Formats: sequence, C-alpha cells, structure tokens
Amino acid sequence: MKDIRTAPLDDHSEKRLFEFMNHDRVSHFFTIYDLQHFRDESLVWIAFSANRILGYLLEFDKRILCIRGHEDCVIPLLKNARLTEAMLNIGPCHLSAVKDLYEPVEPADKATKGLITTFLVMTATRDSFRPLLSHRVRELNRENAAELAGLLGIELEPALGYLNGFAYGLFKGKKLVSYAASPEILQDLAIIRGVFTAPEERSKGYSKAVCSALVKRLLDEGKVAMLYVSKDNAAAIKVYKRIGFKLTRRRFLGFTAKRRS
Repeated sequence: MKDIRTAPLDDHSEKRLFEFMNHDRVSHFFTIYDLQHFRDESLVWIAFSANRILGYLLEFDKRILCIRGHEDCVIPLLKNARLTEAMLNIGPCHLSAVKDLYEPVEPADKATKGLITTFLVMTATRDSFRPLLSHRVRELNRENAAELAGLLGIELEPALGYLNGFAYGLFKGKKLVSYAASPEILQDLAIIRGVFTAPEERSKGYSKAVCSALVKRLLDEGKVAMLYVSKDNAAAIKVYKRIGFKLTRRRFLGFTAKRRS
C-alpha cells in the first residue's frame, strides 16, 4: 500500500480514531480505556492512506506498544516508537514487520512454549453465561489489598490496582486462596484480567466460583465480559468455557522485545 503517512493523535483526529475503534471495541479495548482514563500516559500515532485511518500505534506508560490495523502500516508506525525495549501487543498479521525492528525476547505468559504468547479472546453474555457457584465467595475491595498481595506475591500498590473495578475472592478461614478481578471497565465491556488460585488449592472448583460471581456482577451491570487467555493454557480455557465464555475469532500476540540496532 502506497502513500502511508503517520501523525500523532490530536483533537481533530481523536474523534475519527474513536469511530475507527468503535467498529470493534473488543479488539481495541485497551486503547479506548487508556485514552479515556490515562490520556497523559498514552502516546498514539495514527497511520493514514488517502486520508483514511489504516491503524495506530499506542505507546502506554513508557513500556507498552500496542498495534492495531492493516499490516502495511506497521513499519511506518514503529518508526515513531521511542522505546528500545517494550511489551508488545499486536495482531498475528503484524509479526513479520515487527520482527524487522524488534527482536522478541520473552513471552507475555511465562507458561508459553516459545518467545511469543498467542492470546485467544473470549466473551460471555447473558445468553451464554452458566454460573457455577458451588463455593461461597465474597466481593473484595481495597481493604483486601494486603491479602491479595500475599496471594499473588506482589507489592501492595499493584494489588490495589487490581481492585479498582470489581473483584471476588474465596477464603479458607481468614486466608484468601482464589480471586478474580475486572479492574478496567468501559460503558459496555469489562475485561477480566486477574484470575488466580493458590497452587495448593487448585482443582477444587475455586476459579469457576470466583469467575462466576464476577461475571454475574458484570452482566448485572450491563457489561459484556471479555478476557485474554493464552492458547497454551488449556486448564484456564476449560474453566472459562464451563461458565459460558465463547471463543471469538480474535487472536493477539504478546511478548517483550528489544529494538534491533
């Protein structure tokens, strides 16, 4: 494709970009959310051909690069990237061009076989949802941040971030052993981006229970629930299918990469 030009997002092009993204809000979830809530941390370059938007590059928080759109715009967009090392989220059609400029060094999901994680996108609606609430769970809030940090083995601040939206947990005694969270929520969509059960407590149906409670809440709030899951994570895919998540045709690749010299 000839005559591709790129330009930074401005007030004039922002409306057009949102119109472009609104045709498939699931695929563009993170960009929509980041522009709505973290505009100052989001740098966007748009690719145009004959004044038509072909795609865009989102550079978020000085560590993430997200590309969406036609494969022909990848190289022109990446020439604007400032990061020498980044976490990339791209479409499969973008990989060949991305590899010309960035070398994959680590998959986004550590259980991935190889250097690049393939993420499947799944969604759940009222029509597909089949809750499995065989265990008692309860809603979590920011007062549970220390317990969540202990479960995940992380610092308090990122644990607080997971509790920004809706979250549900399962306790054994006073110990949190399983949780599911949706920290980023749009008007019509909510992404489940935190599901974890302590290793010694797995295969007991806890993930199904906390996910079921969370999805029920999201659907009650009028959202479609969505999530990314590694294609190599068969156990998680099985859990999500059991409670009514359906695979979509969308696939994305995630990995850390270093810019080639």
